[in-house]
Amino acid sequence: MSTIKVKFWGVRGSIPTPGYSTLKYGGNTPCVEVRFQDGPFFILDAGTGIRELGKELMQLGKPVSAYIFISHFHWDHIQGLPFFRPAHNPKNTFTIIGSDDTTLNLDQIISFQMDSTYFPIAIQDMKAKINFRSVKEEIFSIEKVHIETIYLNHPGYALGFKMTFKNKSIVYISDNEPFYFLNQPENTDSATLPLGDLEDIFDNFVENKDQRIVEFCRGVDLLIHDTQFFIEEYQKRVSWGHSPFNFTVDLALRSEVKQLILFHHDPDHDDDAVDKIEQMSWELIQKSGKPISCRAAQEGMVVEI
Repeated sequence: MSTIKVKFWGVRGSIPTPGYSTLKYGGNTPCVEVRFQDGPFFILDAGTGIRELGKELMQLGKPVSAYIFISHFHWDHIQGLPFFRPAHNPKNTFTIIGSDDTTLNLDQIISFQMDSTYFPIAIQDMKAKINFRSVKEEIFSIEKVHIETIYLNHPGYALGFKMTFKNKSIVYISDNEPFYFLNQPENTDSATLPLGDLEDIFDNFVENKDQRIVEFCRGVDLLIHDTQFFIEEYQKRVSWGHSPFNFTVDLALRSEVKQLILFHHDPDHDDDAVDKIEQMSWELIQKSGKPISCRAAQEGMVVEI
C-alpha cells in the first residue's frame, strides 16, 4: 500500500478551458486530492476541479473530514468552492488553510467571493462545519503530517506547501515565477543555465530567493510545480507569476527530487502544446543524466509514493 496517494482533479491555470482541444489533460482549474495512509485527507486548492471531487465524495455516502489548502486567492484557485457539494452537508467538516492578505483575514476573503453580488449562497449558508486556519511561512503538523510553507514569487500572497509523512514527501507549488529570470539577458541560450552558474550574472538577492525554493524542495519524492510557459512565451510575460518549463526542470534537477509533475497548464495551450512541453522537459532531464521521472499533470491521474 502506498504511503501517499495523489489524484489530480484540476490542472489548468488562469481560467477553465473546456473543449475538444483539452480533452487529454483537462480544462478544470487547480485541485489536487492527497490521501495519507491511515492519516488525514488534504485538498490542495479549490479551483473548478473541486466540483468533480465533491461529486465523487457525495457518491461514497460517508461523512467527510478534510483540510483544504488554498495557495492563494486568484479566481482559478477558489472558484470551485461554492460548487463543492460536500460543503453543503451538515455531517461534514472542513478546515480551510491559507494566508491572510494585507487588509483581509482568510475567512473574510473566502466569504467575499460568495457575497450576494457574485453568488446567491453565502458561505454562512453552507451546512458543513467550516473552520479557518490562517498560516504564514511556518512549520506545523496536522495528524502526524509535517507541513512547511514558503512564500512564492507570484502577485499577492501565494504559498507553497511541503508535506512529509512516514518519510515520504511532496511539494505543491502551483503558481511561481523564477526570481533569476527577471534580470536575464534577452538572448541568453535557453535550455538552460543551472541556478548555481548565475552568480556573475544576476543579483545575489535574486539568486538567494530562488535558492530558498531549491532547498524547500530538496530531495522530495514528488514535486508538483507551475509549468505554464514555453521559453519564448515567458519572455513576454515576466511578472505574471508563472514559470517556463526550463526553470521548472532546473529547479527539479537542483533540488534532486524523485518525480516531477508539470502543472498549471496555460489556458491557450491545447493538448499538443502540453505534449510538447512534457517532451522538451523530459529531454532536458535526460540530458542531465539524473534519474527523475517527469509527466504533465492530467485530470484523473493518480500518483502513489
